[in-house]
Amino acid sequence: MNELLWDDEPIKLSFMLDHLLLEEERTMSHSQDERYMKIIESARDVFSKFGFKGTTVDRIAKNAGIGKGTIYLFFETKEEILNAILDVSLTEMVRQAEEIINSEGDSKDRMYRAIYTCISFRGYHTIADRLAEELQEFGTTASHNALCHIDSVVNTAVGQLLEQAAAQKLIRPIENVKLTSLVLIHMYDAMTTHWEKDNEPLSNDEVFEMLHRFLT
Repeated sequence: MNELLWDDEPIKLSFMLDHLLLEEERTMSHSQDERYMKIIESARDVFSKFGFKGTTVDRIAKNAGIGKGTIYLFFETKEEILNAILDVSLTEMVRQAEEIINSEGDSKDRMYRAIYTCISFRGYHTIADRLAEELQEFGTTASHNALCHIDSVVNTAVGQLLEQAAAQKLIRPIENVKLTSLVLIHMYDAMTTHWEKDNEPLSNDEVFEMLHRFLT
């Protein structure tokens, strides 16, 4: 097994993402409660359809088939529900990237696939698109805060991957990791959302090739 290591241990991207770890503990503590999981899944669906502005606790409760009061056993506000949903999804992203980077196979290929998992997060989550549309149309503060949180976590995860890749000499040395992470995130957005408006979608191999060219 050709394994990248962090201080002689498998790489853990989440070691700096304390907020996500706290939310993961909260989710795990409620994971056996069917009501909590119903709320999370229902709210994910409702927020994806209606955004923050159009979502109500009543609508989440009705979609979940539970009473409104049940939601307030776990959450105090609508924004708290949104944050919980995002943190569950972001934790899944971090775990998936960790699994990829610590799996078997070519080190460089694993590194690029892990980076791709992070930078493509918003593209695979309808809720992020809906929040972005709402922010542009209404300037909703909660949508702005949620999108900033997503970008912060993704940027941090990509930055850790880039630092590891540079340390292992899999990519060229990087002077400004934070800026490079941000450029990669926007580059992915350009190759997907913007490119696909007037062109055929790029394959994953084509996206990987562009990442390779940028980082080597």
